[in-house]
Amino acid sequence: MKPLRSALTVFLFCLLAQVVSGQTIQTVLPAYYSVKDALVASDAARARKEAGSLLLALTKVSSSKLPEADQEALEIARVKAAALNKTTNLTEQRELFDDLSKSLIQMARTTKPGKTFVQFCPMAADGKGASWLSDKKEIRNPYYGSKMLTCGKVTAEI
Repeated sequence: MKPLRSALTVFLFCLLAQVVSGQTIQTVLPAYYSVKDALVASDAARARKEAGSLLLALTKVSSSKLPEADQEALEIARVKAAALNKTTNLTEQRELFDDLSKSLIQMARTTKPGKTFVQFCPMAADGKGASWLSDKKEIRNPYYGSKMLTCGKVTAEI
């Protein structure tokens, strides 16, 4: 009976940690979507402002509640959001957004924070392709804005 109780305790602790970390990442996503929407609109000033809000949300995430790989992703996301918050150069912002998105996609796949869509544009990042998260299934490309607004596809639903 004691091994079963121990196993159940460990399972519940892991489940609780997963739920708590999912909630913390979930609080970051609305700020991330705001940055994405500003880039879709090609509004560099707004993207810079929204990146500040995203950075604030990211600083509130406790890395100790995340797996080690996600701790690294969180740190990268913080660095990229801080850099994005310091520039109004749209090209630079979109480059930073690519790395920011990679980190948040990784964390979203681990923590499963709620319905979000992973979207991909094969033309972005100098033809290497780039992904982003969206709260809507409809494609609105942050890497090109109105130039190629609907370029991309949904590659996963988390």
